[in-house]
Amino acid sequence: MLDNIEIIGIDHGNRNMKTASTVFSAAVQPIQTKPDSLENILEYQNRFYYVGGQVPVIERVDKTVNEDYYLLTLAALAKELKHRKMASAKVRIGAALPPRRFQQQKEGFKKYLFKTKELHFRFEGIHYHVTLENIYVFMQGHVVIHTLLDEASGFCLLVDIGGGTVDLVGFVDGMPDGNYAISDKATLYCINRVNEEMVARLGTSVPQYFIESFMRNGDYDCPDKYRAEITRCLKEYSSDIYDIIRANHYNLDLTNMVFMGGGASIIQNFGDNKNRKVQFVTDVCANAKGCEAAVRSILRAKQMRKEKSA
Repeated sequence: MLDNIEIIGIDHGNRNMKTASTVFSAAVQPIQTKPDSLENILEYQNRFYYVGGQVPVIERVDKTVNEDYYLLTLAALAKELKHRKMASAKVRIGAALPPRRFQQQKEGFKKYLFKTKELHFRFEGIHYHVTLENIYVFMQGHVVIHTLLDEASGFCLLVDIGGGTVDLVGFVDGMPDGNYAISDKATLYCINRVNEEMVARLGTSVPQYFIESFMRNGDYDCPDKYRAEITRCLKEYSSDIYDIIRANHYNLDLTNMVFMGGGASIIQNFGDNKNRKVQFVTDVCANAKGCEAAVRSILRAKQMRKEKSA
């Protein structure tokens, strides 16, 4: 906190919303009346919304086309402030956009989030009062690479495996080199593919949580026939990701690769990583934490300039 202002990083993902301390499903649905249970209930401008649940299976390219991500931002603020044992605060938000859309959408996204400075809303029955002091929009991954400069100096390739897309971004000494690539073979694709294989080979689907546990931990307590099929699918998916990198003209033997996002743990647990220069950022809150660090850096630099000119 600087000058009694809270800095809150928010990663507006296709599949999950993340702050430095919380993760929740990027889904919100209006409900007609105030429910008996207020768990996951957002109240804003005399309307009620349920936060969480099933997310769309397709990527939401422009997050400003409706109010969903604005409402999800309110929920994210509430969750992070609750974690900090606060209900009222002056806030500077650090948000992040995908590399391929950063330049085109950063101003519009800032305007979208900043349309109301004084916010009053309730989440899970608690009244929150947030005064937005400023909003900073960064490039996803860029804020994370800066925290890895000692390990990722020179050239490195960021492979961000999110819910809706896989983003490839080249960096030289922490700065984007202007080369971007994208694939839709992200974690939602992987989950759907695993379930298709389960139905085809075993005649039944498996719960999404079941597959996600395999992704995160490399295993799950289950019968061997499920373990064998899911392991096979995740190894094939990991191979597909390396094929995507190779298809974009990166030498797998020479390139320093940094995997992040919800799918990084799949490559870590099931990928052919031997003798390859790979790092894994498996903390799904890494972008949100990186946004907070970037905002603090901006404010410190501003304060130093002010002191020098005094």
